[in-house]
Amino acid sequence: MATNDVPLTMEENERMTVAGTLRTATISVLLIVGLAGCAPEPAVAEGAPQSPAIEPADSPQLPPAAATTFVSVIDGDTIETSEGTVRIIGIDTPERGQCGYDEAAMQIGYQLSSGDSLTLALPPGQNDTDRHGRLLRYVTTNAGIDLGMMQLESGYALARYDSWDGYPAHPNEEAYRSAQLASLDAAGAVITTSCQSGAPQPVAPTAGDRWWEQFSSCTKLKKNTAGFPVGPFNRDDPAQAEAYEWFAYGTGNNGDGDGDGLACE
Repeated sequence: MATNDVPLTMEENERMTVAGTLRTATISVLLIVGLAGCAPEPAVAEGAPQSPAIEPADSPQLPPAAATTFVSVIDGDTIETSEGTVRIIGIDTPERGQCGYDEAAMQIGYQLSSGDSLTLALPPGQNDTDRHGRLLRYVTTNAGIDLGMMQLESGYALARYDSWDGYPAHPNEEAYRSAQLASLDAAGAVITTSCQSGAPQPVAPTAGDRWWEQFSSCTKLKKNTAGFPVGPFNRDDPAQAEAYEWFAYGTGNNGDGDGDGLACE
């Protein structure tokens, strides 16, 4: 009998069976891996949510805003709030003693009363405070009024202290420059529209008007020679309540300093 016809032992048969099983398993794994590698990308259903796009590096940033409470008017471009004294960014109004100072201050008093909510915003790149330690902010009322733009459009402010003047740029400076009606004199003072040469002068109010609003403090009221009442004004008297509110809160000069309900004592 030839050598290759010798019957295999039981041990040899078992080894050959195991080897065959291993070869079959290896081939199956290779086929599965190969088919998986060739599988097409799964289709994305129309309307399925997509991964959010990456924002460009130069996308404009919104100014961080904070809610605060109005306390009083200091002048046409500065107010007192629960966060501290705030200098409105990008505008300049007449200084104390200059023409238009009282009107600019009262313009804010028309819009706000003590305790009203405000939003303060610091644009990116702006200084947090000025050299006097005042907060530099955009100021917006609860009704959505930008106080800086309001003063410019009313003719009480000049667009100033922005990149045109060598200060940090702010997002609204182009709009502010376009909106301004006031001008600057040779000495650098703000000339409001009511103070410009040839501008019509305001007519003195009659006793039936809100006459008290032409006075920015009790001191100025008491100096009037037109015969207007000089106080005190009682907050509990309906006929005097509006005048009381004006001198106690609207002017920013706290006309009821002792809190007894009487203003301009």
